[in-house]
Amino acid sequence: MEEIRALSALLRVKELDLRENLLVQCQYAVDGGMHSGGAQSAIIPLTALYYGDILRYKPREPASSDQDVFILSKGHAVAALAAVYAEAGYFSKEHLRNSRGWDSLIRGHPGPIIPGVPVATGPLGQGISVACGYALKKKEEGEFDVYCLTGDGELQEGSCWEGIQFAGEHRLDNLCLIIDKNNGQSDDVHKLFLSAGNLSGRLEAFGFRVFTVEAANIPRLLEYLGEFRYGSRDSRPTALICETLKGFGGFSINAGKHKASFSGEEFAAERSLLAQARRRRIRNLNAFDRERVKALAEKMGYSLTEGEDGGIGNLIPREIPVQVTQAPSRDKALHYDAAKLPDPEKGKSYGATDIAAGLARVFAVDTNFYTIDADLSNVSGLYTGTAQTNRYHALNVGIAECNMMCIAEALAAEGANVWVSTFGPFFNWQAFRRIAVSYQERQEVITKAGGWLSEGHNLDITFLSTASNLDTTVNGATHMSNDDICFVGSLAHVKIIDTCCPRQFLSVARWIAQGGRGLVYLRVMRNPSPALYDPGYLFEYGKGYFLRRERDPQGVIVSSGHGVIEALAAAELLSQRGLGVSVVDMPSYDGELLGNLIEGGVKILFAEQNNGALFDRFSRDALKRGLSLRAGQVRALNTRDSGDGLRFIQSGSYPQLIKALGLRAEDIAAALN
Repeated sequence: MEEIRALSALLRVKELDLRENLLVQCQYAVDGGMHSGGAQSAIIPLTALYYGDILRYKPREPASSDQDVFILSKGHAVAALAAVYAEAGYFSKEHLRNSRGWDSLIRGHPGPIIPGVPVATGPLGQGISVACGYALKKKEEGEFDVYCLTGDGELQEGSCWEGIQFAGEHRLDNLCLIIDKNNGQSDDVHKLFLSAGNLSGRLEAFGFRVFTVEAANIPRLLEYLGEFRYGSRDSRPTALICETLKGFGGFSINAGKHKASFSGEEFAAERSLLAQARRRRIRNLNAFDRERVKALAEKMGYSLTEGEDGGIGNLIPREIPVQVTQAPSRDKALHYDAAKLPDPEKGKSYGATDIAAGLARVFAVDTNFYTIDADLSNVSGLYTGTAQTNRYHALNVGIAECNMMCIAEALAAEGANVWVSTFGPFFNWQAFRRIAVSYQERQEVITKAGGWLSEGHNLDITFLSTASNLDTTVNGATHMSNDDICFVGSLAHVKIIDTCCPRQFLSVARWIAQGGRGLVYLRVMRNPSPALYDPGYLFEYGKGYFLRRERDPQGVIVSSGHGVIEALAAAELLSQRGLGVSVVDMPSYDGELLGNLIEGGVKILFAEQNNGALFDRFSRDALKRGLSLRAGQVRALNTRDSGDGLRFIQSGSYPQLIKALGLRAEDIAAALN
């Protein structure tokens, strides 16, 4: 008990030093401000975690798997995290200045640009699910823990409860959810618009062990964190509710604002009051055994000086050198027996579900392969195949797509090759975009000299979009994947691949298995379709393929996915009429091939069973390349209406849909006749 009290007294001094780091960030930020309220209230739990002998972390090896993981879900509190990381040796204190700027290490929200920060956060409601992914991985490895700091305001996001429900269901007893219950949010810092109610009871109902503590009560806070860290576990995840107020610890009322700026006079007053409080707290250390205090202080990075009365005069922070070293590169390739993969026979029909199950069964012999479904595994086939080989790497998160994607991100950050699947319109846009930001920041660090990450440390996630184009048929507009390819195409760093046959799907999967492919949005058909390619076909990203090639074509049909089958049928109809037409399958955009066709004067028809993703990409690319198009050389048939307007597609059988949309083989043929 004496040890805990002495440690708590020292942590109260460390807390004030970290608050000084907040002031530095605010004063020298490019906009002269910071998200103060949530950062101020987050300081005490972060102080306890990082300096209370709770969290196991390695500033020298921030990418090492042999340490605990911390996720700051309430990303607006990045200043609090930066205050700690500057003290711990992740980066120089010089980076606390000029925060929030274009070239700053400390930006508006945390991300992998900061050494030791595994994922980008900021949009609320996703960090808990990321933490669940890390907890799964750490539990499998058997030693380390995961801590996630969220806020009571953030818990208004429904996606938080997807993660909370998953954690309880999967008995993630190595997960500690710390809730900064500061009773405020952006638009009202004094109360929540939606009350948390009996938060403890809610969490217990989801299978959590819950502790509640007044945040300022550091001894009790350490007791509960210690109970999680060192105590016995009963298979329940832990939630620690820290009751406080927005801006707690800051003296000025401005500190409680969601976003705050201070005048020079206010900065001076804040620092003066911090210094006075620090002197009082140092005097209080004399109530404890000096040698004990000295030993604890040295672990925190302090040197003791003697006062005039022979007691402790001051705690002098030692300069902590930046210790970060670059992670060793990773081999991201999956190792498997290719001879055991499915082998579609050209001309015969196969369902994508069966192909996916077959490849997953083979890939799953490599423990770096995971699949995650969200209650549509009967369509994807991933769960069936993976579970047949390694059921622990076959996950079904239930109807929770955001949770599915965020768990995948965590597993991928740990080096896994992860496939997630649902219908195209069901992927969570907010999570998709945030994951792409994580990918970009990781890539920035990988390509930067001396960055903390190296090759093989970016995210490999395949987003398997089942029943793409018109293959959802009778499920109706909310399920139809005619527009997903366009809006996913607007995301940076996502590779879109639209497959037309079982052989191509398999070849794309083998390409992904080579590792390092990044974020891949892979669209497959639902119903059985014929294999169009020979067994020796090898997929290359950014390349189109002639499935029918005339020596002197009177036109070329360009398509992808199910549209390729109609295009081939249209070419055959035209051939019977004495017209030679080539067909290009373009699973991923090939600007060079299209440019060559245009320069050769060939008439091109884009016939797509979606909103015209290839045609839109070509239109932009043609302008960029300065291609000279003659009148009528390029036409497009797609799911837009006759006035080129966007629309959603309603229910119907496949024959009904292609007839209503003018995408039958005879419609395509008529457009080129």
